[in-house]
Amino acid sequence: MTLRGTLRLPPRGFSLFANLYLAGTIIFGGGPVVIPLLREYVVAENWVSARDFLLGLAIIQAFPGPNFNFAVYLGTLAVGNTANPAVGAVIGFLAIFAPGLVLHTGTMGVWSVLRRYRWATSAIRGVNAAAVGLVYTAVYRLWEIGYVGADFKSGSSLGDDAWWVVVTATSFVGGRWFGVQAPVAILLGGAMGMIWYGVVSD
Repeated sequence: MTLRGTLRLPPRGFSLFANLYLAGTIIFGGGPVVIPLLREYVVAENWVSARDFLLGLAIIQAFPGPNFNFAVYLGTLAVGNTANPAVGAVIGFLAIFAPGLVLHTGTMGVWSVLRRYRWATSAIRGVNAAAVGLVYTAVYRLWEIGYVGADFKSGSSLGDDAWWVVVTATSFVGGRWFGVQAPVAILLGGAMGMIWYGVVSD
């Protein structure tokens, strides 16, 4: 992290590792929280276009596994012509997962002692509650940049078109009250997107 701030022209692979490692270090609250931060550290650096970022995010959400896997996709694109895409994928994977593994390994012994104290478990409950707020913040930020079209290559708010509000509400209500499984909700959203395309393209 010290080198990240002192090197004037670091190699792309080093900068990628440093940015994703930093993202993995300061994130608390689960996978959705890391997405806006990854966008800041990768898109703002002009390594990945906003369009590719959002398209990749949509693809990642359609598959099982943690959102941190998104870093592998970003690493592949971020290295560009400076290195083999497979190298970028490995860098992205190691950088995003390393902080959590180090923290987990280094604190488990301390936590086994602290968990006996009521004040420590209460503090963790408070941190978890704050993390839920971070998740909602992350979801809102994604909502504000989630629409990619011919006129909005950098992303615009999904709320600008009532149809996407309907798609979002359908997915939420179906999952929350009718037990619709995530794969079904994703396929339903894709079908509703195709309906929208069929209407506006005529």
